[in-house]
Amino acid sequence: MKKFFMVTPQQPEGMLKSQHYFATGNSLLEYGTTCFPIIPVINAYLGQDEEANLVTVTYDSEHCRRNLGMLRDEVELLCEKKGAKVAIDSVEVPFDDGVSAIVHVFQELINRTDDEDELFACITFGSKPMPLALVMALQYAYRIKSNVVIECVVYGQIDRSGNKPTARIYDVTALVQLDEIVRLLAERGVVDPESALKQIVGA
Repeated sequence: MKKFFMVTPQQPEGMLKSQHYFATGNSLLEYGTTCFPIIPVINAYLGQDEEANLVTVTYDSEHCRRNLGMLRDEVELLCEKKGAKVAIDSVEVPFDDGVSAIVHVFQELINRTDDEDELFACITFGSKPMPLALVMALQYAYRIKSNVVIECVVYGQIDRSGNKPTARIYDVTALVQLDEIVRLLAERGVVDPESALKQIVGA
């Protein structure tokens, strides 16, 4: 099954704005306006009449609960347009970024992966440790479970350096894959990983 992972944003009311995220590195991610970079991913990879799961980590706060409602609305509209079904599973967690809390989130995400899954993730929102938990869960499922594929990982960026903010969605899947390659190089005792990585990525 296709499973999409993200963290529910924490922005206060009025601060989570709909943006047109310009696709960078993956033209499939071109989409209209949305508050949630995971929406272009679902639009790109979920076919008509398909069913999928969206797992989102939601902190115990009023802001997160309101933004979760906005997410549900956007997913519902997308599903109506595509004729698809996406079940939303909110992993409710306390406001705690300690190691044990992050490990708990990691375990909750792993519990929601199965053999044969196609995995997708957005690492835009959440505290700084939370994307680590998401990526670790993807990698664990890939390594331990049968025939799991990490299909696409994205990051949504708002560039406010100009007069008008510009939103971009980056396909950063290669960075997740690069981590796996680095692990294999270390296991094999490669003493010049830079040269090996340049050959692999064509740098």
